[in-house]
Amino acid sequence: MKNNPKCPKCKAKSWKKGKRRGKIKYQCQSCNHWFQVNRSKEKISSKSLLVQHLSGISFRNLAEIYNCSVGNTYNKVKKGPEELPLCIDVTRWYCQKFQGILLVDGKYVKVKRFDRKIPVIFGVDYKTHDIPHFKLVKSEDYLNCKKFFESLKLTDYSLQVVVCDDNQNIYNAAKYVFPKVVIQLCHIHFLRNAKALLDLKENQLHQLFFQVLKKLLIEKRSKEDFEKKASNLIKQFSNDDICSGILIELARKQPLLQGYLKQKGTPTTTNLIESMNSHLEARVRPLKGFQSFKYAELWLNGYFLRRRTKKWTDCSGKFRRLNGKTSLEITKKPGIDVQSFFEKKVTVFERSHGLLMALLYYVGTSFTDSIFPTGSQSSIFP
Repeated sequence: MKNNPKCPKCKAKSWKKGKRRGKIKYQCQSCNHWFQVNRSKEKISSKSLLVQHLSGISFRNLAEIYNCSVGNTYNKVKKGPEELPLCIDVTRWYCQKFQGILLVDGKYVKVKRFDRKIPVIFGVDYKTHDIPHFKLVKSEDYLNCKKFFESLKLTDYSLQVVVCDDNQNIYNAAKYVFPKVVIQLCHIHFLRNAKALLDLKENQLHQLFFQVLKKLLIEKRSKEDFEKKASNLIKQFSNDDICSGILIELARKQPLLQGYLKQKGTPTTTNLIESMNSHLEARVRPLKGFQSFKYAELWLNGYFLRRRTKKWTDCSGKFRRLNGKTSLEITKKPGIDVQSFFEKKVTVFERSHGLLMALLYYVGTSFTDSIFPTGSQSSIFP
C-alpha cells in the first residue's frame, strides 16, 4: 500500500488489482479510476552498454540512464569485451587493402598490481587510418616490440615504412622482422629533443640555432639540399658545444630522418597517431586504471575495434575522402560484408580459430583445408 502509485486523476491512494506481462493494474480508493504501470525492465545488451562506455560515458552515468545500480552496470559492460573477436583476427580474416606505411607508438595505461603505467603498442595505417594490430606489454623493450611486428607479419600486412619517434627498440625490431622496411623518424620529436637541450629563454644564439634547425626539418628536401643546409649550420654554430652535439646527432640520423626519399607519400611526423593517443587518453582517464592485465587487454581490444568500425567525420585535406566511412570498410577484402561486432555474439571457437590459423600459417602446413573444411566456420566469418 505504501509503495503503490497515486491516482493520476485525484492523487488519492490506490489498491493493487493484478499483474499481466510486467504491467501492474491499480484502482483508486477514492474515484475508482483504473490505471496501470509498466514495471517491466527492458533487457539491455552488454555490447550496447560497452559501445556507450567506450564513447566516454562513465559507469555511474550509465547506471542513471538505465535506472540500475553501478555494480550491475559494471558487470554487464564487463561481459561485452569477452564476446568480441580479437583485433588482429579481424585484420587477418577481413582486411587486405593497406597502404603499408605504418605509424607506430606506445600509449601508457595504468593497470593494478603494476608499480608504473605499462605501454600498449599499436600501429595506424597512414592512408586508411585503420589499426591492424595492438599489443599490451609490460615494457616497451626490444623483445616486446619484436613480438608486436612478428604477430603483425602473420596477418600478411605488407609493411613498407615505419614512422615512429626516436625509440630504437621500435625501428630495430621492425628491421629484424621486416629487413626491407624503411624507417622514418618523426621530425617533431627530433626538434623536441633538441629544444630540451637548448637554453631558449636567455641564450640568443640557441634561439637563432633552433629557428634555423626548424626551417631545415619543416619540409621535405633532397639529400643534396639537406646536406648543404646542414653544413652551413655547422659553419655557423660550431663554436657552441650544445649546438655541435645536436648537429652531430642530425648527421648520424640523416638516413632515418630522410626515409621519405625511399618511399613516396611517407609522412615526416607522427601527428596522426598522436591525435589517436589523445583520444585514447580521454577515454582511459575517467577509468582511473584497470583491475587486471587481462581486462585491460579486453577493454583495449574493444576500444580499437570500435575505432575501426566507427565512421570518420572530421577528416580534412587529403583525408577528406574518409569522412562517412569506417576504416574497416576501406581495408576489407573484396566481396566481404563487414558486420557489426557490437551486435552479434562471437563463440569461443570463433575467437580461437584465428590463433589456430595463424599457427598453421606460421608452420607452413598444407593440411588447413582438411582441418577446417568448407562450411565448418560460423557464418559470421568468411
